[in-house]
Amino acid sequence: MAQQGGTVHLPNAEDSDEIIVEALRLPRRALPTQVRWSYVRATHNRIQYERAREFAKCARETGSAWLRKVVDGEPNSAQATFAQGWIVLKNRVCYPGFPSQSAAPDVADFGRSSLDRAALLEEVFKTHAPDAALTIADTHDPEVRERFRNREIPRNRLRIGGDREALVLTSCLVREQPELATRLIRSAPGSALGQGLTQAMLVEGRACLGENRKIVIDPTNFRAYVLDAFYRWVVAARNVASLIPAA
Repeated sequence: MAQQGGTVHLPNAEDSDEIIVEALRLPRRALPTQVRWSYVRATHNRIQYERAREFAKCARETGSAWLRKVVDGEPNSAQATFAQGWIVLKNRVCYPGFPSQSAAPDVADFGRSSLDRAALLEEVFKTHAPDAALTIADTHDPEVRERFRNREIPRNRLRIGGDREALVLTSCLVREQPELATRLIRSAPGSALGQGLTQAMLVEGRACLGENRKIVIDPTNFRAYVLDAFYRWVVAARNVASLIPAA
């Protein structure tokens, strides 16, 4: 990583993919935000997300009404959870390692995975908005920001604890680093580039972390929340209710 006068160059939105990846080699002490990678559940989540993405490829043929309930509905609501569970069960033959059921399943039990929901979001972008992108002009536009707040505060009323904290953090990061967020959702899941972009977002968006200068991140879980926040900022910027066309 290039240094000027002994100062380490911190990765930012203007840097190439190569520089973003190379920045992963920087010593943590050189970063204003020390990003550490969680290995406790990282491998499990990466494998689970790969499986979820296989299922989501089949689920993109699901009716628009069901997908809208999942993607645009209130997170953790009974309606959104049931809709996601229904989509999972309907497409379970596409889901590697899906458990066999000897009894009639409770549909809602299969609708609680944030990784399944993230995989569905990725397919929505690929199918309905492959050109989705955000700039600082979008996320700092007063009308867009007001629209985002007015929609998302009531919409996320059922999120609690760590789920709510992760959403607040990633919503702030997407707002402050929209170009990096755009590149992250376009990067391959589990890639070095994706990890580098995650680090760059946290370093450049450190105002979103408050006084916290050390953070432990699971890249897969982080990507899932960024996808969610990115989607919500895109619909606010475009002033639409959904990226999924009405049936």
